[in-house]
Amino acid sequence: MPHVLLTVLGTRPSQALYALHGRSHEAILAPLALLSLLPPGQRPNAVVALCTPEASSDSLPYLREQLPAECTLTVVDVPSGHSQNDINTFLRRATEAVPHHDGLRSQLTLDVTHGFRHFAFLTYLAGLYLVSLRDVALLGAWYGLLRRDEESPFLDLRPLLELPRWIHALQVFAETGSALPMAEALDGQEAAQREASTMARELRAISEGYLSALPLELGRQVALFRSQRLRSLHKSLRDRYQLPLAAELVNQLDHLLQPFALQINAQGQGWKAKVPLTMEELQRQGRIIDALFSHGDAGMALGLLDEWTVTWAAWCMDQSQNWLKYFPQRRLAAGQLGALTAAAKDGVLKHLLTAQQQQIGNFWGLLSGLRNGYHHHGMRAEVLVGNPRVDRDLAGVKAFWDQTLRSCPRIGLAIGDGSAGLLLVSAMGHAPGVLSSALQACHAHAHRELSTCLVICSAQSECAITEACAQANFHGDIVPLLLKDPYGGRTEIQHLVEQAQEHLVLAEEVYVNVTGGTTLMGLAVHALADAAGRLARPVQRFGLIDRRSPGEEVEEPYQVGEPFWLRDRNGEDQ
Repeated sequence: MPHVLLTVLGTRPSQALYALHGRSHEAILAPLALLSLLPPGQRPNAVVALCTPEASSDSLPYLREQLPAECTLTVVDVPSGHSQNDINTFLRRATEAVPHHDGLRSQLTLDVTHGFRHFAFLTYLAGLYLVSLRDVALLGAWYGLLRRDEESPFLDLRPLLELPRWIHALQVFAETGSALPMAEALDGQEAAQREASTMARELRAISEGYLSALPLELGRQVALFRSQRLRSLHKSLRDRYQLPLAAELVNQLDHLLQPFALQINAQGQGWKAKVPLTMEELQRQGRIIDALFSHGDAGMALGLLDEWTVTWAAWCMDQSQNWLKYFPQRRLAAGQLGALTAAAKDGVLKHLLTAQQQQIGNFWGLLSGLRNGYHHHGMRAEVLVGNPRVDRDLAGVKAFWDQTLRSCPRIGLAIGDGSAGLLLVSAMGHAPGVLSSALQACHAHAHRELSTCLVICSAQSECAITEACAQANFHGDIVPLLLKDPYGGRTEIQHLVEQAQEHLVLAEEVYVNVTGGTTLMGLAVHALADAAGRLARPVQRFGLIDRRSPGEEVEEPYQVGEPFWLRDRNGEDQ
């Protein structure tokens, strides 16, 4: 593996006693002393000498004459640096002189003892470039502090080359949320200890949590790192790597991490379920959303804001227990947000919303559309980048977030006050006993009176509604929904939904009888049930079984049928 000593030669060379690691060596040139004083495993096997015309005359002959036989020598002519073009030429020739081979990583040691004063700075910049962009491994950087009549110690300048790397790594973290450059800086240290590797791994976990917009995972990793690693990181940077400004760098990192840290000690199996939903937790997650937006990561910001809004809605609805469970907490909260969006767009229902509820409904509609577009990675006809409509919607979402939701206000999300009570949706065909049985089944199931009954009927069956309700001893409101063509009027169903939706949205709970009437009536019943679900009303579907013969049903139409309640895939009543 090539190990290059990149050195600058000057004029008027003089003998000096150089010292390094408790040993000394007399030499006329610092690179010759270094090749003798460095431990055998750290000695370069190639020398690249940067020489002005004057240095080629004064110092280069000594280097040629005294260079160990096992070292190759490459001489690179450089100008004296009296103009801007000279600086460009110097840097280009210096960086081109270090060999670069695919799959073979060069090793580099710098010596900036000789030459013009500004050559030391230029060689330093060349080293930064090679290490950062050419993937060259820096094994050492030295400056011989020349003294007369006493030892001239070699000063280790490698920490000064590491410092910009850490400054850049912190800048990257501040601007993007990625801690990967810091992790690589720790892993890249020669003979990295187990603790350095652990810190690097944990920084990568922080980076993954942030870049994937995982607020709980990120919060826990940040809290653990701040409590368990910051002191060790400071000690490692200060003592092992001798990094200047170590304390300031670690303090800056802590300052960047602190806003994201979980405020509780979340440990053990199932730790996420132990995180309480509080205003403080909502605000902490909000800071992550702010950071994602400020870093230009619209996709992740919108995804997390979508989930944050569901969490906030659950908090407003007093569903803070088990707030991470989809069923029922998050589903209820998301359903209520969807109901506000649907109502805000509906000319009939809009008046039922408060001004804040209308704003939330509009916001949720915009946010859902944007989030879906970004999280499907633009796999649709609409262009997301550079689209004025998308930019306008995004600006609207950010404005409502900044001006309203970011402060975590407690807002009532229920449409109306639920005073309409329990509501039944049922079809009314030629068998009036179905409606009567449905009313009685709901009364028995709820253990209280129903308030409203929406009856899907035909002109022929409408006249039997009053009698069927009387048989069930029902005294609430009866709302007939008339189908002109109960067998083929499919286009009428949407009109029935529009007639029913204000009753549905104000109901405390909606019972849906799926038995009775024509096939089209049954479809209309299901359409009303779906509409109630979109309006975030609790819906329970049920059917009725009558085991008698058709003749017996006709003779005694009002015998109560046997109800059966349908359940969804979560095992809950539907």
